[in-house]
Amino acid sequence: MDMKTISLRKATIKDRALAVDFDYNLDKVEHVELKRAEKITKAILGEECFIILADNSAVGFVIFDYRFFDLGWIELIIVEEEHRGKGIGGQAIDLICQQSKTNKVFTSTNSSNIQMQKALGKVGFSFAGKVNGLDEGDPELFYFKTTDNRKTKN
Repeated sequence: MDMKTISLRKATIKDRALAVDFDYNLDKVEHVELKRAEKITKAILGEECFIILADNSAVGFVIFDYRFFDLGWIELIIVEEEHRGKGIGGQAIDLICQQSKTNKVFTSTNSSNIQMQKALGKVGFSFAGKVNGLDEGDPELFYFKTTDNRKTKN
């Protein structure tokens, strides 16, 4: 397997259709029900959306902000189906953590998303807790990673 160079660049409004397509192609029902196109557009306009590049080709995106108790928060990460399982998402998460303004980064995933749980473990995230009631029968699992970024004292 060729190791690709993974990088991030801030998404612009010109990237909206690309990011929306990545999400829609992954799960059409969830995309529509959760109004993801609106979420993606808002993240791009708020400079909170980053395009994931593998050898300078767009393969996904990540939404990252500081709304979770003023700490780094990975809201959503999408990697195109054909590029999954190659470590691209994990490298993108590492890059996001490196640029975080806080010394902790949090994220969450459903208990049914075993692939994401494994990926988070591989990049040094620790289990933080579980919340029931968000998705019926599929608890949300929260994870965090302590970074070397000492810009704030959270």
